[in-house]
Amino acid sequence: MDFRQHIFKARNIPLPPLESTTDDTEQLTPLEWPGYFESQQAIAVGDTTFNVYCSGLANTGPIFVLHHGAGHSGLTYGLVARHILNGSTPNCTIVAPDARDHGSTTGANQQLLSLERLVDDFVGIIQAMFPNNTRDLVLVGHSMGGAVVAHAAASRRLGNIAGLILIDIVEGSAMDSLSSIPTFINARPKSFATIESAIRWHVESGAIQSTESARLSVPTLIVPTTKEDGSAGWTWRTRLLPTEEYWHGWYSGLSKTFISAPTAKLLVLAGTDRLDKELLIAQMQGKFQLELLPAAGHTIQEDLPNRVGDAIVSFWKRNQRVNIPIRQPDSHLP
Repeated sequence: MDFRQHIFKARNIPLPPLESTTDDTEQLTPLEWPGYFESQQAIAVGDTTFNVYCSGLANTGPIFVLHHGAGHSGLTYGLVARHILNGSTPNCTIVAPDARDHGSTTGANQQLLSLERLVDDFVGIIQAMFPNNTRDLVLVGHSMGGAVVAHAAASRRLGNIAGLILIDIVEGSAMDSLSSIPTFINARPKSFATIESAIRWHVESGAIQSTESARLSVPTLIVPTTKEDGSAGWTWRTRLLPTEEYWHGWYSGLSKTFISAPTAKLLVLAGTDRLDKELLIAQMQGKFQLELLPAAGHTIQEDLPNRVGDAIVSFWKRNQRVNIPIRQPDSHLP
């Protein structure tokens, strides 16, 4: 879900037709997750079994926990994860869960998406996977996921948090855009004839600029359905309109929560126009780091995965906890 005057309206781009006349199906075939993550874990927390994409579980370096936005899935970070592991931080661990009512996560009460429940889920996943953790934790969240990780950090329920990273989410612009989101949702295709046509729609609309990332993540955003004419097709996995009652709670007070979180902070945006007054003042006071990637759309992690991966790793390296060994007294001295 795009919470900044929506990319189509902002760029004056009309929604493309559901089916394209170009014959590029072979270039839009779905990609599988094993090319981007090492394993797929089922983590039980309360009434839900969360699907979690993982890499480097046996490693001893920092743990990067990546939370997606509303309507997306953990595979939105697939290209980011691959870039980080193939780069300068091969000893890290990367965890990217599907939130409740998203992706391959299953369980009861899936449509209950209050901020409190989402934070409980997120904290529960980390505690279940890394009990008694002593390693650096870096929490990363895109859009709605940014609100989840910010409140998780502020709650102090997780230890050893070395950093908090929010991707393209600002309270002011999010709150201003809430009234227009139903219009955007209703303007999307209700269904797709094939998975490839769903991928094509995301690429041609500009929702995801990277075809590779779209081929990886979009198949997890749709499920089989029977269309109105009785033919088989695909429709949205997560029904966003029924979650409208939670939208205000996701973003209200986010700027204050982010600024006050007791850890180093990074905000990754596609443009400075997204900063609200509270964040502008805090940024001038040096309370968080700002990274601008103006070539990207709302899903920055999919449009510019290498730049986002580099930003995550550089941010951790600047803020990692340094364990200084205690010097033992020399027994030979009197």
